[in-house]
Amino acid sequence: MQKLASRIGLALLIFTSVALVNASAQDTLRHGIVPLPKPRAGQWFERVWGDPDAVGKAFVARIHADRGYIVLPHSHPIDENIVILQGEWAFAMGARYVPSELAVINVGGFAFGPKDMPHFAWSKTDSTIQVHGVGPFSSKLVDPAYDLTDTGVFLLTYLLRPGTPTDSAPADCFAWKLGTRVRGENAKGSVIGARCSPANRLTQYWVRGDDGEQYWALFQDLKLDK
Repeated sequence: MQKLASRIGLALLIFTSVALVNASAQDTLRHGIVPLPKPRAGQWFERVWGDPDAVGKAFVARIHADRGYIVLPHSHPIDENIVILQGEWAFAMGARYVPSELAVINVGGFAFGPKDMPHFAWSKTDSTIQVHGVGPFSSKLVDPAYDLTDTGVFLLTYLLRPGTPTDSAPADCFAWKLGTRVRGENAKGSVIGARCSPANRLTQYWVRGDDGEQYWALFQDLKLDK
């Protein structure tokens, strides 16, 4: 009976410890389960478990991107483990964006980005990936980029972090202003943002279609909608 009581006590202790771990997670976490969020437009970062900024601590996060979004070459100070949760997402290693190197990964597929090794990606469709590892997690661009937003132009040295306001973007970075009417292969719409990478010789425009859908496209894949 004493052995049985000890085992029951140990089980209760383990159960209580797990419950406390679950209870200390983010407010969205219930019973260790975090459902997939409903798809929404834009590029966004969701903390699922733990703190990606904490040193030596495990974390899980999710990143969503609209169709056509190019993730410029970057690296992380830790190993990055990636699982595709929604959509089709393409991934490749390298310090320059080379579309022919990309390998499309479908839902359930896994990709691995080794510590300090540059890599890049592309969202073939609206996509959500789940990233896990041991922090701190950051995404340093191999080369700086520029963002065109409704509050001005910003210099980016990291992804997933705010940029620094600047007036020094190359003159040929942004041929079109916000609100410019454009048409792509399948849709017409208005420019709502853009990102320029001089090192990779590309500018991608963020477009809101007349149907309300949002997508990204390279400058050369769009035309003015006159």
